[in-house]
Amino acid sequence: MRQCHRFTVVLVGLLAAVSVSRASSAATHADSVASVLRNAARDGTLTDLRWPRFPHYRDELDAIYSGSGWLPVWSANDRPTPAARTAVDMLLASKQRALEPDDYDAELLDRRLRELIATRSPSARDVAWFDAALTVDFARHLSAVRVGRVVPEHLAVGINVEPKRLDLAREIQAALASGRVAELVRDAEPRFVQYRNLKSAYARYRELADRAVAPIAAPKAVRAGERFDAAGALRRRLALEGDLATSPAVADSELYDAVLAGAVARFQGRHGLAPDSVLGPTTLAAINVPLARRARQIELAMERIRWLPELRSTPFIVVNVPSFQLYAFDSLGTTGTPSLTMNVVVGRDQVGRRTPLFERDMKYIVFRPYWVITRNIIKNETLPAIRRNAGYMKKQDLEIYSGSGDTGPAVAATSENLGRVARGELGMRQRPGPKNALGLAKFIFPNDHNVYMHGTPAQELFSRSRRDFSHGCIRLEDPAKLGVWVLRDPRAWPLTEVQRAMAGPKPRQVNLARPLPVLIYYTTAVARNDGSVAFFDDVYRHDAKLEQELAKGYPFAP
Repeated sequence: MRQCHRFTVVLVGLLAAVSVSRASSAATHADSVASVLRNAARDGTLTDLRWPRFPHYRDELDAIYSGSGWLPVWSANDRPTPAARTAVDMLLASKQRALEPDDYDAELLDRRLRELIATRSPSARDVAWFDAALTVDFARHLSAVRVGRVVPEHLAVGINVEPKRLDLAREIQAALASGRVAELVRDAEPRFVQYRNLKSAYARYRELADRAVAPIAAPKAVRAGERFDAAGALRRRLALEGDLATSPAVADSELYDAVLAGAVARFQGRHGLAPDSVLGPTTLAAINVPLARRARQIELAMERIRWLPELRSTPFIVVNVPSFQLYAFDSLGTTGTPSLTMNVVVGRDQVGRRTPLFERDMKYIVFRPYWVITRNIIKNETLPAIRRNAGYMKKQDLEIYSGSGDTGPAVAATSENLGRVARGELGMRQRPGPKNALGLAKFIFPNDHNVYMHGTPAQELFSRSRRDFSHGCIRLEDPAKLGVWVLRDPRAWPLTEVQRAMAGPKPRQVNLARPLPVLIYYTTAVARNDGSVAFFDDVYRHDAKLEQELAKGYPFAP
């Protein structure tokens, strides 16, 4: 019995020692995991990531892991949780949101996740590295979905994304606690229907980009009824994007017939070209743009939509520079259909004349306005013209004023006062009327660029397919129609009343009942209501600049 008792005591001691050893080992393991997590949060660096430095996410790591007591949040007992699997799957599917899975180490994280599951006793470093890496990459992806990767101000775009930024640490912690990791990403996507439509189009164009499409050549411009050796190839090409409903067999496959000419006209209309059905060099060049390039334009368009402010379900206006069009929306709605679309003229593609990109609130309209000439135009154009021609001021209906350009009194057009104009002591303006450069109405959304929308007597410009002719302001094809939409009061401001104010004896300012958001915007891809996509030239080369920024990769500047 004594021997049995002695053996029991020894066995209990051994078990206790093993238990203490295991506890000590587990504590050491946990301490090592915590140490790796602390170092990652402190240094803002993780080896093996494609973009190993993450200085702008150190605070997020610190908040998340200090909140967990420096324990892993994507693992339990050294094994990835279902939430980790979901997060990695969302990163693997980044391309669906026009983002690059490689930027978020999606395949690497997927492999490390499976290795952790298969390894009996993974090292502390492997457990901690996977956890920290997934946190960094998931935070990066969530931020990119929400506000984009590039800060728009770095590209001279006056849109502030800061109010839209998520508290990433809090959002990720809440999603982990509720099991809503996938929903967190989906909820971060823009609500604007244009984004959703572009997302669908992007999936289609990615598929089209994988198809081999040979360029089409034509020795000269081709018109309806003429023979064209590549007519069959052209039919197949136009059928890909839906400009030709099908690619049917035809009696004469080398005839540029009316059906094919009509499809070319539809293609031209989608690409900002005059829809004349003629297969000329410009149209042929647009047809031969690789479909992978079209997919890339959609990617850039989706990036830009992420910069936009939270659009309220109230009326707002978008002016898109590359399409030379204004779109007025009654609300965010569900269809993304603008209630009013209008051709516009924007700033010429020259330094100092390009229309700036920004968002502001429209506050008022001035009917029958003065054109208050800017200092640059006075210096570079108006005064030189006056010096060359003494009758220039009378011919252009110009006057000198003091004080406010809209309300200040006119002063005599003497040589002395012209000198004061040259020194900036007095201003110059064009009197209201049909010849006024602003037409009969201007729409004011106060901004540092002194840019606004206005009418114009030069209506012939709106018939051109490319419409960058102004000094930076936005000329409207039909200011009266926009005035009715903006004032939104059919009883007090029907079209007849707006036209009466435009024809009145003097300027008349009408304040809006509530501010109206205006976005001066730039995108070369627009999803249309019929499911097609309109593509436009990169008139100011902003797409090229955005691509340069995106090529730099993480970490982008804050």
